[in-house]
Order: sequence, then C-alpha cells, then structure tokens
Amino acid sequence: ADHIASTPEEAIQWMGYSTDDVFRIEHTGAEKVAAFLTHPTVMIILLFLGIAGVVIELMIPGFGVPGIIGVVAFVLYFFGNYVAGFAGSETWLLFIIGLILMILEMFVPSFGILGILGAVSLIAGVVRAAYDTTHALFSLGIAFAAAVVVVVIVAIIFKEKGIWNRFILKESLTKEQGFVPTDAKEDLLGKSGVSVTPLRPAGTVDVEGERIDVVTDGEFVATGTPVKVVRVEGARIVVKP
Repeated sequence: ADHIASTPEEAIQWMGYSTDDVFRIEHTGAEKVAAFLTHPTVMIILLFLGIAGVVIELMIPGFGVPGIIGVVAFVLYFFGNYVAGFAGSETWLLFIIGLILMILEMFVPSFGILGILGAVSLIAGVVRAAYDTTHALFSLGIAFAAAVVVVVIVAIIFKEKGIWNRFILKESLTKEQGFVPTDAKEDLLGKSGVSVTPLRPAGTVDVEGERIDVVTDGEFVATGTPVKVVRVEGARIVVKP
C-alpha cells in the first residue's frame, strides 16, 4: 500500500484533494425497504401471498381481505424490484393488465381466454421484475405450489360460497311447491285404444279404461277411431290409427 489512512478525509488529503466538497451517499429509506423486499425468502412469501390472495378472491365473490392482501403483496414485490433497479415501468403495466384480465374473466364469457392471457401477463411481469429469470421462475414455482395447497383448503372450507355455485342449478321442483312429477308411460307402448276426441294432432284416447293425452305424427284422426300407441317419448305418447 502506498499509504494507510485512518479516515476517508485523511486519504483525500493525502491524494491532494480538498475535503470541502465531500459527498456521502447513504441508502434512502426506500432503498433499505427494497433491500428487504428483494431478499429471496421475502420474494417467495410475497409471491405466495399475491397468488393465493388474488385466486381466493376471484373464487369467493366479494372483495375482501384475501384480495387486499394479494394485491398489496404483488405491489410490494414490484415496488422492491423497481426501487432496486431490476424492474422497469413495463413490469407495472404487465401486472395491471394481468390483474384486469383475470377480473374480467369473472364477468365476461371468454371460455377462459381472458383468464389465461391475464395469468400469462402476470407471470411475465413477475419474471421481468426479478434480477434473474431462473431465480424468478424458481421462486414463482415454490410460491405457486404453496398457493395451490392453500387455495384447495379454502375452496373446501367455503365450498358453499364459491364462484362455481353460479353454474349450479339449485332450484328443485317439489310437490310442496305444487309440481307433480309425470309418471313413466312406457308400459302403454303397443297397446290399443279408441280416440275420445278428435286428434288434430293432439287429443285424448281411451286405453283400457284410462283417458290419456296423446298426439299423432301429424295426421287427423276422428272421434271413435281405433288407435295404437306406437311411440312413447317421456310424457309424449304418439298413436296411429
């Protein structure tokens, strides 16, 4: 070493410079926060909270705690990487577009296209924001696996409130509400009877003493004409002269 100095000022003077205009660069509060948020473990936790929170909020209607936690976690993830200099403005754009597309998937019938595009945009933003693509994919994989477990558990617990209930018909036609089930009439197939009313093409026939509403294949049948049941389709009974 040419010289050993005990302070920076002493080293400056030895080099022949003035100490009147010395500038000290210190970490700002935002940079200190960014250093914490970009720690590998913290990044995985933020991604886990973001994925689990957003997915749970989309599955269980009503913007609440999971959605807020998920969005805040993603914002912190992008904020940390942005302040650290790893992420640019495009990562925020990808994140916002992805979030909007995933929300639209809930209300706009797109056969999953909007949801897939939103997920791709969100993942692209996450990967672009990280300082290393391999590390980002690794962290995202761990966070996604953990989030799937939590989402499944929440879906089982809150199965009565999930968005999938929108696609399940829960109304039932009960006798208490005045609905009377129609008995099967397959046993009438091949039996003969007599038309009680004109069949044009619908009407009534008498089969073994029982009055039954029937139809023909389109032809007109007069009253008192012998007929035969040729087809039974649920409650629809087709006869021919």
